[in-house]
Amino acid sequence: MKKIYLTLLCFMLLFVKGGMAAEIKIAVVDVQRALNESKEGVEAKKEIAKKAEQLKTELQNLQQELDKMRAEIDKQSTFLSEDAKQEKEKIFQKKVKEFQTTYKEAQEELQQKDADYTKKIVQRLEKIIKTIGEEGKYTVILEKNASGVLFFDKEIDITEQVIKKANEGQSGK
Repeated sequence: MKKIYLTLLCFMLLFVKGGMAAEIKIAVVDVQRALNESKEGVEAKKEIAKKAEQLKTELQNLQQELDKMRAEIDKQSTFLSEDAKQEKEKIFQKKVKEFQTTYKEAQEELQQKDADYTKKIVQRLEKIIKTIGEEGKYTVILEKNASGVLFFDKEIDITEQVIKKANEGQSGK
């Protein structure tokens, strides 16, 4: 469906300009690449990786506690009464649930951080793309990875220009 709309858009642009194809200026941008290669995107990745490593360490520590607890329960099981075994097992199961909850929360936190960074950076990139479009008098700028863009001449790819402007804006912060 997107392909049909994109094709119709291109044809409409050709006819709206009254058949003057020379005035139509089209560009393509790879927003994902700009997101990944801009200074802000690289910094965001590093920040998320740092947080992921911190959470991984915390989870590993909790896992080690659980392993020790399990080993202790197994070791003492022959000496404990049935009630004591059940009590220790109950405490262990509670710790396992806490671990699972912590793990799930850590995953959600990382996903949320990634989504927040991505949204912020993409909004900034969209402003930069709009500025480039206005300054360069482009008729339309297409997302390279959008369905419907099967081929384009590398000369109309403005991704490097977007990354450069994004990085210039980062230097001033």
